[in-house]
Order: sequence, then structure tokens, then C-alpha cells
Amino acid sequence: MKLNEIFKKISEKLDIEFGELSKEISHPLKSGEARENALRKILEKYLPQRVGIDSGFVIDTQGHESKQIDIVIYDKINATVFSINEIKYFPCEIVIAVGEIKSNIDSKKNLEDALNKIKSVKELDRSNQGKNLLITGPGISLQPLKFNPLIQHRDQILGFIFTRTSMSREYIIELLQEYNSRFERRLWLNIFCDYKNFLISYESDKGLTPSSMDSKRMYCTTKDERQNLLLLFISILSTFVNEAHIARPNYFDYANIITTRHVDYPLIKRETHKNGNAT
Repeated sequence: MKLNEIFKKISEKLDIEFGELSKEISHPLKSGEARENALRKILEKYLPQRVGIDSGFVIDTQGHESKQIDIVIYDKINATVFSINEIKYFPCEIVIAVGEIKSNIDSKKNLEDALNKIKSVKELDRSNQGKNLLITGPGISLQPLKFNPLIQHRDQILGFIFTRTSMSREYIIELLQEYNSRFERRLWLNIFCDYKNFLISYESDKGLTPSSMDSKRMYCTTKDERQNLLLLFISILSTFVNEAHIARPNYFDYANIITTRHVDYPLIKRETHKNGNAT
């Protein structure tokens, strides 16, 4: 069986959990949680196991905080996640991707709300004023390798919108183009997935890429690709997870601990001779 046939069945199951079951839940908050859980189960199953998938706020060392985010994908190996009253806060250095989940993007206001939530993450200072070091292995940072989220796609946090249905592809593209014209490339959305109809990302001279930094054109699937959209979305996201860079968080800076009051003592106890002299 080919992989796209497997994902066709997965997509059908997602449509039941994501679309039909959430309609039966009258409370909008619980309905939103049902949609998030449906997508989270798929991401947990098919993304690399080193990542965690949750929801909450993303923060940086400067005291800035994102808006509340539906899906936060982060590196579990190097993560320290802070929790207050069951609300989770993720240091931006260990976050790989964030996503907003909607049942339907049916208005410009609805789309811009999701875009601005993702932008609130992308605006955070992931470099800690240029001090952060790139993690190149388990606890390892190599000094010559620079970490620069301002210009390097792999050093940035990927942002996506995932929805069951939306406005027409032409109008969504028009709105994204207008949004992009107002902000620098690092703040652009990386993937828009209306999994029933189309997927929008970017294209470089080398082909499909979620990178807004080196893109030449916007990429949008045709109607013939509808049954493959979930597989395409997972493939793009999984590829980015495998190539994305994270940085080493400085928890002293997060805690705003520059120095502490303390007393210094000798490393070893000094011996006192009978004549009273210390050595």
C-alpha cells in the first residue's frame, strides 16, 4: 500500500474527529479543544519522537510573551517547560513550530487573528540579543556556528494555520500577499493548510519550501491534490522538524538573575599550627 493511500484513510478519520464530532460540542472552547486534540494525535504519531506537542504561551528572556497558541511543537530533549496553574510557558529557543487550528477561516478578521497570533511568536527574541548558541548535538554547541533567526530560516520558528475549510484559495492568497507586504519576511506565515481543499506555502528555484526567506513565489496546490493534502502537510512539517535549529536557553536571563548576594569561603579548610599561625 502506498503512503498516500494510508494518509487518505487517516484524513478521513481526521475529518470525522476534527469536523463532525466537534460540531456536536456546543461549547466553543470545548469544540476548539476537540479539534486541537484530533490534530495533535496525528502529529504525535507521525512527527519525530524527539518533539513534544502541546499548547500555551511562548516567551523570551526580555520578558515578552506571545498570544496563547493552539499547537506548540518543541524539542523535548533540551526543553524546560514552565507551568503555572496548568498553563504552560515555552522558552522560544526550544520551540520548533507553532500552529493555529480553525474549523473554518471564513473572514479576513478570522485569518488575521490567526496570523497575528503566530506573528506574536515570531517576533520574540530567539537569539537573546545575539548571545544564544546553536545546539548541534546532545548538550553541544560549537562556537563557530552562528545562530541568527533574523535571516536564517532554519533558526526561525515555523508557523502554520490548519483549518477544515476556508474562503476561496484566490482570496486567501490575496489576503496573505497583502499581509506579507506589511511585514518583514521572517514574520510571514509558512504554511496554510485547508486540508479539504488546498495548501499554500512557498517555492524557490529548488522547488517547494516552507521558507519565506529565500522564496521566489507562493505555492498553492491544485484541486487534483485534495486527497494528498494531509500527507503533504505532515511531510513539510516533519522535514522542517528534522532540519530546524534550536538554541541553548539561558535560564539565568529568564530568571533575571545577574548576580546574587553571597559570601566567599576558601576551597579547603586551613590548618592551624600550635603557634596559632594558619597555613
